Amino acid sequence: MEIESADRSDETDTREFLEAYRDVMDSMGRGRPLSPMALVDQWRSFVQWCEEGYGQDIYEYENDLSVRETVERVLRSERLQRFDQMVWVREQVAEADERFRRLLSDEKVRSQGPWWKVRLPRIAGAVLAADVRDNYNVDIPLPGEDTATDE
Repeated sequence: MEIESADRSDETDTREFLEAYRDVMDSMGRGRPLSPMALVDQWRSFVQWCEEGYGQDIYEYENDLSVRETVERVLRSERLQRFDQMVWVREQVAEADERFRRLLSDEKVRSQGPWWKVRLPRIAGAVLAADVRDNYNVDIPLPGEDTATDE
């Protein structure tokens, strides 16, 4: 009987979390809200694309990077802080953030903004590298080219 009660409590907590999460996402006006797992997966996928040398142009890069802004708003939502499910979200985001931070150049291309926007990746695909050169006058090596890192 106790196990059944605990299961119901977990289900209620999960349902309440997902309801609160949907409300937070709806308040951002971003269309159909992604699930917490899908949001985290989208951020991790973007990081992986960058690790491989992001192959699209600067506009697609900025668009795909905008998922991190959504992630940040979820992480900072006071409404979601009381839920245990946020521990998993924070852990997964922290791991992807660490991977992304290691990818970023030391050179700032913007004077202000969140950490994920003020610097660009150390490597990029040919299209993004050309756009960065044209827009910021910064050269980014292509994957496989000799790069100087702090490692």
